[in-house]
Amino acid sequence: MKILHVMRSAEINDDVKKLKEIVSADRENDEFNLAVDSPDYAKLVDMVWEADQTICWW
Repeated sequence: MKILHVMRSAEINDDVKKLKEIVSADRENDEFNLAVDSPDYAKLVDMVWEADQTICWW
């Protein structure tokens, strides 16, 4: 199972880090960061379609 983690904030708190580790254990995972000047939304759409599960973190 492939998981995509979409990060909305540049800084991730310890709770989110721990939860991300738990759900990613023994699974392939990618990360996309929206907290950049100009996110590549076309790439994000492709990544969502390639993933089996997408989780958005605030």
